[in-house]
Amino acid sequence: MHFFSPQTTAALLVFTFWTNIPVSELLTPRKQLETPAAPVSNNNPYAQQPIPAGWRKIDAHGKFTFYLPPNMRDTRIGGMENIHGEYTSGRMYLSYDYHPYGSLGYEKRELKFGKGFLETQLQIDGKKSFLFLHQYLDKKNRRVYNADLYVGDLPNGEVIVQMSVSSRSPLDIETAKTIFQTIKLLASE
Repeated sequence: MHFFSPQTTAALLVFTFWTNIPVSELLTPRKQLETPAAPVSNNNPYAQQPIPAGWRKIDAHGKFTFYLPPNMRDTRIGGMENIHGEYTSGRMYLSYDYHPYGSLGYEKRELKFGKGFLETQLQIDGKKSFLFLHQYLDKKNRRVYNADLYVGDLPNGEVIVQMSVSSRSPLDIETAKTIFQTIKLLASE
């Protein structure tokens, strides 16, 4: 029998609470410039939340925007096959790809994320999206928490944006979800 560590259990409880916010919270009108895109799932509605104070807007080469905490810095690593960017705080690492080359085959997600991953279908800026939460042990036997978001029709291989966050802290996964909610597509998709 497999038991989760206290940190994993706490992260799962926070995720469960966070994804079960009442639908009435989604109906509150808010200014579009001050509010992130609200992901919505048929089973797990997400509350629309204001962008946290101090977060800065990132323009991904005119294709989409998103917001990051002030401690995240651009690593200046770009892509050759597609639009790619990476940011880090030293503790949390974020990468994104616009129209990623060779995206995840939906039917192979368990091979990539391992058994026990959590999958949520949601809406990001009006587009069907898939969020995968998973974890693994690194070479030093430390737990690494991951959140992988695919904006677009992943089962049919039509991914617009892929964004991934990894950290050794489960609290950063909550930050990742907030980042994901702020994605706004600029190009006509």
